[in-house]
Amino acid sequence: MKPRFDSAADIVNAAARSPAAGRRPWRALGMVRRLDFNTPGYRFESDPVAANEPVLEGRLRTVHLQPGLSMHGTEVVDLHNMVSRVNIKAGLRIVVALAGVVDVHIGGQRVHLRADDSSHAASAAIVSMPDDALFERQWQRGKWERKLALHATPEWLQSHGWLHARDQLPDTGRTGSGAQRATCLNFPDTLCIKTWQPSPHALALAEQMLCHSEDPTDELSRLRLASRALELLYEALSSQRVDVGATEVTKGTLRQRDQERMLRLRSFIDNELQKPFTQPATIAELARHFGLSASVLQRQFRSAFGTSVNDYRRVTRLHHARNSLEQGLSISEAAYQAGYTSAANFATAFRRQFGLSPKSLRARL
Repeated sequence: MKPRFDSAADIVNAAARSPAAGRRPWRALGMVRRLDFNTPGYRFESDPVAANEPVLEGRLRTVHLQPGLSMHGTEVVDLHNMVSRVNIKAGLRIVVALAGVVDVHIGGQRVHLRADDSSHAASAAIVSMPDDALFERQWQRGKWERKLALHATPEWLQSHGWLHARDQLPDTGRTGSGAQRATCLNFPDTLCIKTWQPSPHALALAEQMLCHSEDPTDELSRLRLASRALELLYEALSSQRVDVGATEVTKGTLRQRDQERMLRLRSFIDNELQKPFTQPATIAELARHFGLSASVLQRQFRSAFGTSVNDYRRVTRLHHARNSLEQGLSISEAAYQAGYTSAANFATAFRRQFGLSPKSLRARL
């Protein structure tokens, strides 16, 4: 059944009834079980939770971009009230809260970022850790978050010339053309946490990394992610430099209102994809009712999320199918729900996306 839009007000009213901007269909994205937290020393301080019991709806993603540089993405909603603790490594962390609430403690200091309504825009923090520290997360049933975190080790920073050893700090008293200029990468002696208001370009970079659908083990795919990570690092660190003016708007960067419109569009598409037997709106229909031309809508969507509307739909359907297979649905039923009339075509697309066939996934359960 094809969706009908009688007027531009239909799309506005539909958006008003949909979840807050940035909120996702968590269960369709997957389930995270306690046993998935396999980091050495990770512990839950709560009532006993079985190893195979789900603790989060949604997905976690960690990609090692370069030796010493990694990204961690979360799109999750908590299923329990509890506390978890783990020791994390020293280095520099950039944390961007794209939606929901991030509420953690690092080394006893609170990192509280909100982006859960119109009065709390996306926010971020720069965490400078000269030493390893205890990470504590307070879980609250129903709390949700979408965030991206980058971690650069001291060795990575030093190898790229971004970090001075304490006994090699620049002489800030020198003047003239040969004077060295101190940067914010001279680690303090103690843990330092600074908040940062990300620009629309920085938010677009974070969204693109979080929505990146290509195989992260592919060298070119990882290179693209690494380039975005470096640009995001620059955006964050330059915001702390008193000698650097306001960052110029990068060509192709979306204005804030356009970024918000793309978030509403994605929420609308997510809601459509929860109805697998309903024919989705065409690009032309989406463009007309979001007040854009088809070409502008596609260009802005790619700028916001690093992918096309149709590729986003395809990858999201495949994630839904994977979750359905893990919940016991047959391969033919999962293929049909994902929009494939051929089980062979579905298996090919599934293998390209996840690196294993639907049959292999079922065999592992």
